[in-house]
Amino acid sequence: MSTVKQNLCGDGNTFSGSGDVQNNSFASKGGPQNIGQGTNSIGQQNNTYSLSLSLPSSGEQGQQAPVPRQLPALDAHFFGRDQELAELLDRLHPGKVVAICGPGGMGKSALAAQAVHRLESARFPDGIIFHSFYHQPKVETALQAICAAFQIEAKVDLPTTVQQALSDKTALLILDGTENADDLPAILKLRGTCGVLITSRKQSDALTPPLILRPLGYSASEEMFRADSGIIGDEESVRRICAILDGWPVALRIAGRYLRMTGEKAADYLRWLEKEPFKELGIGMHQEENAALQLRRSVAQLSDDARLALGMAGTLAFAPFSREPVAAILDGYEGRCRTSLNELLNYGLLERQDERWQVSHALIHTYARTELPLSKESIMRLAAYYINFCRTQSEAGVKGYAILDTERAHCLRLLESCLERKLLKEVKALVETLYIYLDRRGYWEDKLVAVNMRLTAARQTDDRKDESWCLNSLGDIYYQIGMYQKALACYEQSLAIRRELGDREGEGATLNNIGSVYWAQGKFEQQALQYYQQSLIIQREIGDRDGEGATLNNIGLLYMNQGDYATALQHYEQCLPIRRAVGDRIGESATLNNIAAIYRIQNDAAKALGYYEQALEIARELGDKAREMETIWNLGVSSADQGNLAKSEEYITYAVRLAENIGHPDLEKYRDGLKQVRAARRG
Repeated sequence: MSTVKQNLCGDGNTFSGSGDVQNNSFASKGGPQNIGQGTNSIGQQNNTYSLSLSLPSSGEQGQQAPVPRQLPALDAHFFGRDQELAELLDRLHPGKVVAICGPGGMGKSALAAQAVHRLESARFPDGIIFHSFYHQPKVETALQAICAAFQIEAKVDLPTTVQQALSDKTALLILDGTENADDLPAILKLRGTCGVLITSRKQSDALTPPLILRPLGYSASEEMFRADSGIIGDEESVRRICAILDGWPVALRIAGRYLRMTGEKAADYLRWLEKEPFKELGIGMHQEENAALQLRRSVAQLSDDARLALGMAGTLAFAPFSREPVAAILDGYEGRCRTSLNELLNYGLLERQDERWQVSHALIHTYARTELPLSKESIMRLAAYYINFCRTQSEAGVKGYAILDTERAHCLRLLESCLERKLLKEVKALVETLYIYLDRRGYWEDKLVAVNMRLTAARQTDDRKDESWCLNSLGDIYYQIGMYQKALACYEQSLAIRRELGDREGEGATLNNIGSVYWAQGKFEQQALQYYQQSLIIQREIGDRDGEGATLNNIGLLYMNQGDYATALQHYEQCLPIRRAVGDRIGESATLNNIAAIYRIQNDAAKALGYYEQALEIARELGDKAREMETIWNLGVSSADQGNLAKSEEYITYAVRLAENIGHPDLEKYRDGLKQVRAARRG
């Protein structure tokens, strides 16, 4: 069981007496994974400083991120929308919000895909970004996708990060299925000069009169039906089928693919179709029921393996998935996996996207989720696959995190399924494998959701130890996003349970965390010190060296903020060898920064630079961009102390670039500092 200990690090760096404070939080150790100590520590930096000095410009550093081109897949057959396509292309321009509206399955996404594939690149030179809200209703997920597209690492203030990223760009945002979005206006107000293309069932989502899709005319309906079915002749049966399906593209596609695969005659299909209540296809309230009716007929023709694979796709998120989870529920048989996927492709129930597959329509995904639920045993096999996959990728660090980004939505949806089926051990294990990854990538909302599901599982099994871990972890998340009262409430609940259980290591960790909440609020330093001292007594009593190192560091930071540099340095010098002995590399980097800050305050710039350079080496080794940014900033300030203004500006320019790339919440303060540096160098 992991126990989380906050690990704070501060830097009293100044430009003319200003302070630069780093705040790295949350260390945890123990159990199958170490959430927060050593190479797995979880960090957050809160920087406060006021610049008033002088310095330089030696050229921009950092590489330009590639222009994103996220083009949605084209439908194999596209008919009857030439007029709408021309109108849409005419409307799409920078700064404009254009909406395509209509019922589900009317071809909104298909029309949007056709349009963006035909756009000349010069119209939106900064790229095209696609995001679907189907089964991903949170706008935060869309904002994270925008950051990922521009290769910007968002920290805490995600909306500000996105607004800054889009402010000087001429890109096109494609927002698919916005009727599902929990707060569409929140994302639209961040768009800057970008164009936006919306598809929605709700006309109220449109800011200007929308492009409304109507059912296809007969000629286009027949073309689509014959293209999908391969039927030649039998004019009367085809005419009557198309009349019943009333120009609804998704219904025409399902029916056509069914006939192509089964070889059933159009007249026989018509006799079945006429018996069913297709009264409001495509334009009324019952479109999903009617889609389900047709899907039942198609699914009845599938093999058992193909039905199982489709049920798995419904269990996961409405997003592309790989072959491996399909193989996992088919007992690892590659041949069965390939055959079932090809069968679903042939029926048009799946679409191929490079080396991944996606359910071809949101209505089909909903049908698979509700009508083809996996058995408990199949979900257990699927969970076992994802637990092993996530553990392997999380242990791989930054490269693994990029791979996990493609599976994050699936993992969260699978967590819900496991909780619904009372697979509580699987819930716990899956959250354990995801926790560090979600934290490092800044997916605060997803982390809250995941830990809350694990908390529910812990309470259902009366696992008090795990309940205390969850409460402590929720406290960490609230601390990281600055919700200190919520953090304190969670920590206090966790502390009570840990004391009840006699969990001394956990008690020491939570006492340390409570002290950090008081410290972060800036007006309860005496209370913070009391909690740190209680924590330190326990950690030394039980030999918890990781925890002792974190608490010594935090006490040093507290004294440094009070101006008692000698006492602060004593604590840092006790802390540093402990962190090195236990292999806490992130903690070591934090303490090196703090020691450097004291030497800089004491006007020993040479020593300060030496410690900063050691801290920078570790930050780069671990891929910790936020700590790299702050350490480079500190190096810039120290270079100014030595009178090397050109080197100082070089460092600070690079620090600003990194702050822009990761969406640091104090970016504007960094930019202001760079302006002062350049002005000082000129003057």
